[in-house]
Amino acid sequence: MYKDLDINELEKLKKEEAMVSLRKATTNIKERFGQSNYDILDEEFKSKTIGLVTREEFKRKRENIDRIYVQDLKIKQEEEEKKKLELKQKRKQEYKLKTTLLSFDQEQQEMNEKRNYGKDISVDTLYLPDMNREKKIEELTKIFTDEYQKNMELQKDQLIDIIFQYWDAQTCTRTLRIRKKTSIKEFLELARKEIIRDFGFLTEFSPDDLLFVANAMILPHKLSFHEIIAYKVKNRSGKPIFSFEQRKVQAKGKEYEVEVENSTTCRIIEKFRYEKIKHIYPCSKWEVVDINKYQ
Repeated sequence: MYKDLDINELEKLKKEEAMVSLRKATTNIKERFGQSNYDILDEEFKSKTIGLVTREEFKRKRENIDRIYVQDLKIKQEEEEKKKLELKQKRKQEYKLKTTLLSFDQEQQEMNEKRNYGKDISVDTLYLPDMNREKKIEELTKIFTDEYQKNMELQKDQLIDIIFQYWDAQTCTRTLRIRKKTSIKEFLELARKEIIRDFGFLTEFSPDDLLFVANAMILPHKLSFHEIIAYKVKNRSGKPIFSFEQRKVQAKGKEYEVEVENSTTCRIIEKFRYEKIKHIYPCSKWEVVDINKYQ
């Protein structure tokens, strides 16, 4: 088999065959007994050098065993270093991912806490206090209240014409243009001043001494015309006391929208006179308005 090879090639080939043989032997023995590579190689060397061997052959086999051990040790160290590096990189990535997730979870939690402090959004908690919801409700309530008050003030400032008569003078008819927010007491004072030239004795009376009767209903002094209209106060037959119609009037070069009441009989009478004749028609049909029924 080796006759065509020179001495150097022959020696080289024998060394390679010896190393292959040693590696196979190492693998087989290791699988059986779990020994270290060096112990296995050492045993193999001893088995191969039993008996008579030349010095060169003994030296060559020893060198082969040492070289194989060094190579295996180097490979093993490289593999261990590689595994350590991979493990380090894996842990680093896991730590980075965990840190990112924790940071995201913390930010999400903070946002949720700000949005719904102290609540689990998966649970129906409408019955629980909610600072944000209550604040929005307060803001909307304030907006609607302000708007309502503004509309009420505009309505109260609307002009109306009231036609009235003084009780003792059927022909004494006057018209007063007032604002809806005017109270009955204030109206009586304006009316007294309006007719005082015809009835001088009224200078001795104040609004508290007078009554205002509309559609057979005696109106309390504290009520305003706006309240009477807004509450839709009715007479005994169930009809509203006042019935207004819109008209445009000119005053001081300007045009105004005025609500005119011309279907109601309004009278002014002294309280003492009413007490004397309240049993006589038509006073016997008069009633004091109970505003509590409309509030």
